[in-house]
Amino acid sequence: MARKVAVIGGGIIGVSCALALTREGHQVTLIEQGSIGHGCSWGNSAQYNVGSTLPMAHPGIAWRALSWLTKANGPVGIAPRELLRNIPWFIQFLRTGRPQAWGTAYTALHDLNARCVWLYRDMLGDTQWHRLFRPTGALHVWRDPSPGALDKLVEELRLAHGVAFDKLDAAELRNLEPGLSTQYQRGIFFPGSGSVTSPLELVRAIAERAVAKGAAIQTARVTTVTTNIDGVTLQTTAGPHLCDVVVIAAGIASRDLGRSLGISISVASERGYHVTIPGVTSVIGRPVVDTPSAFVATPLGEGLRIAGIAEFDAPDAPPNDRRSAQLLACAREMLPDLQAMEVSNWMGVRPSTPDSLPIIGSHPDHENVLFATGHGHMGISGAPMTAALVCDLAARRAPQLSCAPYRLR
Repeated sequence: MARKVAVIGGGIIGVSCALALTREGHQVTLIEQGSIGHGCSWGNSAQYNVGSTLPMAHPGIAWRALSWLTKANGPVGIAPRELLRNIPWFIQFLRTGRPQAWGTAYTALHDLNARCVWLYRDMLGDTQWHRLFRPTGALHVWRDPSPGALDKLVEELRLAHGVAFDKLDAAELRNLEPGLSTQYQRGIFFPGSGSVTSPLELVRAIAERAVAKGAAIQTARVTTVTTNIDGVTLQTTAGPHLCDVVVIAAGIASRDLGRSLGISISVASERGYHVTIPGVTSVIGRPVVDTPSAFVATPLGEGLRIAGIAEFDAPDAPPNDRRSAQLLACAREMLPDLQAMEVSNWMGVRPSTPDSLPIIGSHPDHENVLFATGHGHMGISGAPMTAALVCDLAARRAPQLSCAPYRLR
């Protein structure tokens, strides 16, 4: 049954939902207050991950987080003004680090991301897919020569889920990526992962495909969502918008919309940074992740992007310039021959859940209010299956993948 559906949010999740819903015959309006694709979907690390990504919390995370927080240039920071507000989130985060909870969260992430390559090809068609995607694999690297206990646990999980990977020694690292620092002693190569040439172009291509199939795009900010016997009413800066179903895919703004519906969503404002060096396109051939420092360097069509940092602060707080300088210093350590004559900086807000699992599901009291948010670091990887699940929920049919791990929480 075709329905009138509003999708709030013009990032990778929102546009993917809009396209999938339009393809199923629904009358879709995508509502975005700014430019399509210009939030975190523009500033991310441009990776897609098939089995290589782990939940942020893991066994031993409490001690590791303390060491990060005591370092001024660590990969994680918390603004004192945000500490009290985020205590419940951090408690849940630490609970996810328990072995059983961590393994369960990994399985749910793997299930959501595993088919992303095939699903994108179906969404975009072969020509656009080949234009936008680089199936070059991804590389994770370490300076210490010997794997630790956590590395062995991760390997067991990946093997149990059939993830393809190759362990590399120092010489093999240099053969694959000659520009890497000789400090790196080992790595893992994931042949099923890769990157996109431009995250913004990916979002635009999906949005354009949705519009070509009949979706409409409205520029407005949604302030509240209310339900009644006739459906759903969105109060927007362009006036009220009535629909049968709403999909809330508004990133960090989803938690404010949740409040208007009487629920609290466990999503934190986790700010990320990147620096992009224009014109540098050949220093590495694929995404390279410095695993202990949690930053990634990715070659894009426009240059080399270095992304990372988890900074818990208010969404509208000014960017910390020290963070951008920190990322550039990390890139120069990773790639000693890197020449950075010109650099552009960016900061954006990731909607992060404590267990690293997105929220995909209906409001507990209103089945015509759907949530698709909280993807944190994994929007590109999780968007296609999220869109498929949203279509199932909108059609009130059994989801092709159980939504239980991604329930509203």
